[in-house]
Amino acid sequence: MRSVTRKLAMTSAVAAASLGAVMASVGTASADPTVTPAATDIVSVGSDTIQSFDNGLSVAYNATSPASKYYSWDATPAGNIVPKTGAATIARPNGSSAGISTLNSTTHTTVDIARSSRGPKTGTADWFIPFAVDGVGWSAYTGGHAPANLTSAELTGIYNCTYTTWNSLPSNPTSSTATIKVYLPQANSGTRSFFLQALGITATSEPCWQTATPEENEGTDAAFQSNPDAIFPYSLSHYVGQVYKGKGGGTDLPGALDANRSLDGVAQILTASQDWNSALSLTYTRNVYHVVRQADWSDPVQGPRLKALLDRAISNGWLCKNGASLITSYGFHTLGAACGTRTAGI
Repeated sequence: MRSVTRKLAMTSAVAAASLGAVMASVGTASADPTVTPAATDIVSVGSDTIQSFDNGLSVAYNATSPASKYYSWDATPAGNIVPKTGAATIARPNGSSAGISTLNSTTHTTVDIARSSRGPKTGTADWFIPFAVDGVGWSAYTGGHAPANLTSAELTGIYNCTYTTWNSLPSNPTSSTATIKVYLPQANSGTRSFFLQALGITATSEPCWQTATPEENEGTDAAFQSNPDAIFPYSLSHYVGQVYKGKGGGTDLPGALDANRSLDGVAQILTASQDWNSALSLTYTRNVYHVVRQADWSDPVQGPRLKALLDRAISNGWLCKNGASLITSYGFHTLGAACGTRTAGI
């Protein structure tokens, strides 16, 4: 019995060491697949917020030599892609809703998974399968006119155009008289839809919103350079990954923006632990998802491929069983037993 136990312990240690070596080799996540995925491989498109994580997931999962490898196509740059061998050419989906729309207008011969940072809407076409928790906060120009703290009421007032100058904020009456430059990501962004919903804003446009819609979680956009009055929602997990975990690169960096601020008096970022603050109101926390077609999940051929990657921790899905350290290495928080559960939607 002691011999068996020792062998099991050694096996676990080797597996853990192997995963650690793979994770160390991931570094800053690469962009698009460097090979053309096979027709039987699993391919995802969609959300910018979780694309870096999924690029790292691709490296870690494929290192285990699965029957069907996993590949993730980034949200940008704009243009056309051929997602896998034999697939039709499609416009690259940018954002959660664009990824889900593409998933539901194609078959597994083109796309298998939509990455989504928004939750399910009413419908039964898809399964939304969560794997991690993200926080969404606000960011502003480093050294600009924005205060260190905003209340939820003030943030709502900024985005519904009630407060249009910094000195009009109730908690900040002596600040700059400059006009607040209110930015949002593009319309298909899951971060945009979640953030507006958290603020209780249902409008699709407001007069104070800037016409430019920078790529989410990228403070390197020209709109933010030398713009001391800019304010922009930000995935706090993505920010932690960029700033502390070495997962950013190129344009995928905070640039001129700083999310190390407070919301309702609660620090968004914990600099000592290099993490986002789970004490934030649940209003500003969300699950992030991989979305699959329900028909594929139950298909005798496609289902096992998807389940091997995404199924619940109590089953044999790789991500929920082995991905906890990978998830935290990109700044996200783990879901525990809720990882891999399914919710119907579209």
